[in-house]
Amino acid sequence: MIDYLRTTLHSFVNNYQAVMWRLRECSLNDEQLGIAVGLSGNAIRNRRSKPDLWKLSDVERLAAHFTLPVTACVQLNQALHDLPINLKKLSPEERRRTERKLLVKTAQLESYNQSDWPVRNLLKMHQALDKV
Repeated sequence: MIDYLRTTLHSFVNNYQAVMWRLRECSLNDEQLGIAVGLSGNAIRNRRSKPDLWKLSDVERLAAHFTLPVTACVQLNQALHDLPINLKKLSPEERRRTERKLLVKTAQLESYNQSDWPVRNLLKMHQALDKV
């Protein structure tokens, strides 16, 4: 479970970096890009200046717009949705140990799965799992 998540997060981070590079090279202004990916121009402007504000679904839409693969986003989203179910199958000790590795509790996982995952949390999780 953790190995698959680590691999999936690694693929996502590589994809995210490629999307951010394309974003820097993009000739569209914030309003045009917002229309293209279904966000407001203000949201694009804010997220360009504060990349921590990007969400997993935003990265997927940007990847599709820039004709980059979206597979890493889709697989990560699925892995994250499966994670709380798998964690609940573990013993309480093992679940807590895994939550500490991931730097996120099961309730937070479920909450982010219902709303959308902030990229900053995914990057933190990736960094934590790289150290394990």
